[in-house]
Amino acid sequence: MTTNRSSRRTKIMLSSTALAMAAGILLLTGQSPEPRVEAGLVASDDTFTLMTAAGRTGSGDGKSDLLYVIDNDNGVLLAYRASQNGPAMNITLVDGGHIGHLFDAVRP
Repeated sequence: MTTNRSSRRTKIMLSSTALAMAAGILLLTGQSPEPRVEAGLVASDDTFTLMTAAGRTGSGDGKSDLLYVIDNDNGVLLAYRASQNGPAMNITLVDGGHIGHLFDAVRP
């Protein structure tokens, strides 16, 4: 009788553990991964520098992230905007050009 009770208790514990693990796996796999961009990061090597920053849309009501790409060899700066438009993520080229020309254009 004691063996039956121990066996039954073991089966209940194993079944409970299996159900809990199955529920955990279903919860983890059921989540859709959200793309994340951490604004304020800089990565650089000999030829390129990448920098992210928080941005705003023209109307100021939406959030977006900016990516600046600098080609250190050729002196080119490119600015991209990543913004969420409903379920879709849009990445667009904002502006760019040779760094010397860009700074000459804003000098007084």
